[in-house]
Amino acid sequence: MTKKILLINPLSNDRSARSEVYPSGALILIGTILANRGHSVKIIHMLADQVGTAEITNIITDFQPQVVGITMSTFQTKSAQELCRIVKQVDKNILTVVGGPHPSALKLKVLKEFPDVDIVVVGEGEESFVEIVEGQDLKEIKGIGWRFKGEVRMNEPRPLADLDALPLPNLDLIDLARFTGANPVGARPTMFIMASRGCPFKCVYCNKSVFGDSVRYRKPAAIIKEIIWLHQRYGVKEIFFQDDTFNLDRKWAEEIFRLIMENGLNKDIVYKAPFRANRRLVDAELLTMAKKAGFWLIFYGVENGNQQMLNKMKKGLTLAEIKRAFTLTHQAGLKTVASFIIGLPGEDKKTVEDTYKLWKELKPFSGGLSPAIPLPGTEFEEIVVRQGQLTVAGYDEYSPNKFIVRTDALTIKELEHLHDQMIARLAVATLLSNPAGFFYSLKEKLAGRLKKVVKS
Repeated sequence: MTKKILLINPLSNDRSARSEVYPSGALILIGTILANRGHSVKIIHMLADQVGTAEITNIITDFQPQVVGITMSTFQTKSAQELCRIVKQVDKNILTVVGGPHPSALKLKVLKEFPDVDIVVVGEGEESFVEIVEGQDLKEIKGIGWRFKGEVRMNEPRPLADLDALPLPNLDLIDLARFTGANPVGARPTMFIMASRGCPFKCVYCNKSVFGDSVRYRKPAAIIKEIIWLHQRYGVKEIFFQDDTFNLDRKWAEEIFRLIMENGLNKDIVYKAPFRANRRLVDAELLTMAKKAGFWLIFYGVENGNQQMLNKMKKGLTLAEIKRAFTLTHQAGLKTVASFIIGLPGEDKKTVEDTYKLWKELKPFSGGLSPAIPLPGTEFEEIVVRQGQLTVAGYDEYSPNKFIVRTDALTIKELEHLHDQMIARLAVATLLSNPAGFFYSLKEKLAGRLKKVVKS
């Protein structure tokens, strides 16, 4: 029996985002699998589709889904809970299912805190969700938590997915033009590919509740097939490899570069990817090959300019390695993005200044400076809770742009001041040393704001 399935990506807790960068890969994959099996699927990205709670009520009423699936990060808890409440107000018989990094980290706790959620999917959810939709006995479905006679139960974990068995994404389920792509953007339309899942590194701030510690790789031939699919069917001109670390397996990465060039996929398409900066993982030869394959930008998670801070966060990286990687990347003709975090344990005025100095020395094309967020299930959360440094009462107050953790040396207000001061100083430094990167980033931000004004 075919069913109607509504899949939703909620709004953020603080409603501060002006645009949505990429669609939810989880919702697209689940939607694709269900559509391929004959079910009627509707996907809503509330921000990109400009859908509010009133519209959601109308959509549910008109579409009459039997199941509503909601993907949820820790920055979306408030909106997700509101959505579940709306679903039950429209029809209490609609099954509400939540998944994503937040439910995967908290498991049954989500069912206890969200009274309108029927089922929580833990970890990779493609197979679990299909089995839920198609009416398999909940006791038999691996990787879910569910309600039974007033209690909550957790089933045994689901084995990790076979990545090469996943279908090509059906982007007809969304409007790709409504997504901005990661800033800065080389060409449009832009889409991402996940060529691998999992991360073996032990950074204290990273939530790995969905994909875990083991790394699994898709076959390079399957990745090339998806590139061709995205380009020929949807006109995609830029692809971001949204892996945790694209250069972790050198032979695998080189095979992808080689196949891209052999198939002429470096002529009309450009690429960007996240690399680790470790000496054993990046060198001039690899970067030159990436450049020839059409890669134009490499993302590096730098996080801090102080070696003691890097050690405390278990980054597994040295300042010397970071500087070497940026030098080699620029010499290969590739642009760089450097991400930094401010407010992790041990942060003080000196470590923030060290970060500013390193950023200036690296001269990335673009960069970001984010508040440290103690995501559920991370060692960072354990530390700040134990030390009494978390300053908010619940996850609904979490935001990627808000300081919620103080350090031994710095209050929230001091962290906010140092953050704002550093952003201003870096804007001036970037304008002087890299005007192209400065104006490109500014153009993208203005374009995103203008797009929202026009739509409204």
